Formats: sequence, C-alpha cells, structure tokens
Amino acid sequence: MKFEKSGDFRSAVRYQFLFVLKKLSDKKLITWNPEKTNKDYVAELQTSHLKNAFYDLSYIFDYVWYGEFTIDEESYIKFKNQYQSFKA
Repeated sequence: MKFEKSGDFRSAVRYQFLFVLKKLSDKKLITWNPEKTNKDYVAELQTSHLKNAFYDLSYIFDYVWYGEFTIDEESYIKFKNQYQSFKA
C-alpha cells in the first residue's frame, strides 16, 4: 500500500479502518452513511463480539486520525494486525 511505503502510517490506519467499514457494509451488518458516527455503527452491530471488536478498532482510528497521534512503523504493524484479524 502506498501509505505504508511512504511512511504515512496515520493515513494507512485510516485506510485500514475504511476497509473494515466497507466489509461491514458489504455484509449488510451496517448501513454506511457519511453522516454517521462510529458510535452509530457500533449501535447497528447486532452481536457483542462484533460491537466490541469494532469499538476497539474505531478507538484506534479516532486516536490516530483525529488526535493527530504520530505513530511509528512498529505501532502501525500492531494496529494493522488488529484490523486485518477483524472477522465480520
């Protein structure tokens, strides 16, 4: 992914999060809408394991993206593994 190669790990986390949203939407587990918040999506999820896992992923995204938290490659790899192990 170009964000990883260029060292833009903030954008790479955003990409990982958007990919999770797409998976949930494709499986009709959420109804995607740009006006919705991550809390709205958590409320839409029916099973507790999905709610908890998605909440954790949205927390990472919010912290990194909106908190403008700078992450290094080591932290990004840890976050990436969490996103990629999410089973919708």
